[in-house]
Amino acid sequence: MIFLRKFLGFVLTTLLIGIFLTFLFAVIEGSSFLVIGLFLTGAFPFVLLIGVPVSFLSDYLTKNLNGKKRYTKAFFIHIIFGVLAGLVISFYFEGLFLVVITIIGALIFWLVDEFLRIKF
Repeated sequence: MIFLRKFLGFVLTTLLIGIFLTFLFAVIEGSSFLVIGLFLTGAFPFVLLIGVPVSFLSDYLTKNLNGKKRYTKAFFIHIIFGVLAGLVISFYFEGLFLVVITIIGALIFWLVDEFLRIKF
């Protein structure tokens, strides 16, 4: 059941990040909403290769905790790895704007994962 939840989390997070980035760049740069496919294609490998393993790690590290303590620790695990991923990516691309994007992506993944945890 955990693999189904993680897969659904991966798919929903990728879609939400793609939609978020599309709206963000539509507002900032006046981009067309047709670029959503580009953002989905760009978000896919990062969510799969970074987000999913971090989510499994978060579940493993918080398995003995309950309630607010687990939420808080899982939140910080997601955010810390989001910051680290953003910093590493920003070495290859320009600016620290990518750190903000990865933090937002980590937050979205955490929210989706917690929502799916309640439902499953």
